[in-house]
Amino acid sequence: MPEPHDDTPDLIAPALLELLAVFEGPLAEVRFPGIDRTVLRGQIDQVRTLSQQLEALRGQLDAAQTALADAQLRLVRTAEQGLGYARVFAGADAELADRLADITLTTSEEPRRRRKLEVAAQPPAGDPLRMPPRRGRKPKSADDAETPTGS
Repeated sequence: MPEPHDDTPDLIAPALLELLAVFEGPLAEVRFPGIDRTVLRGQIDQVRTLSQQLEALRGQLDAAQTALADAQLRLVRTAEQGLGYARVFAGADAELADRLADITLTTSEEPRRRRKLEVAAQPPAGDPLRMPPRRGRKPKSADDAETPTGS
């Protein structure tokens, strides 16, 4: 009897295993039309085997998807480098430079965000510098502080 691997979930319901135990125990010598302990055992073993095969194929699929993503990333990086070289080379050829300017390489990954340098605007002459508004709760007024509570 093939046992499922530790990482492969057993797709056989406990009720089916209990029924198999009954067919292998008290009903071991009984045969119903098309159903006996060997038929049930064979079908349970088939489900477990197919489940193990499916898990192996899923592992192969995951590996293939990872390999594809890596290959696509290498392609985009190589293309970006080639595009950069081509743009430098096309510096003297306006037609080629225009054609290369229209090419934008994007990846399925989130685009790299370049850090923007923020330049503070100079206040117009004559405007005094103002502090930003304070955040948080307003302080209690003197009237609120003297009011007794709970009496």
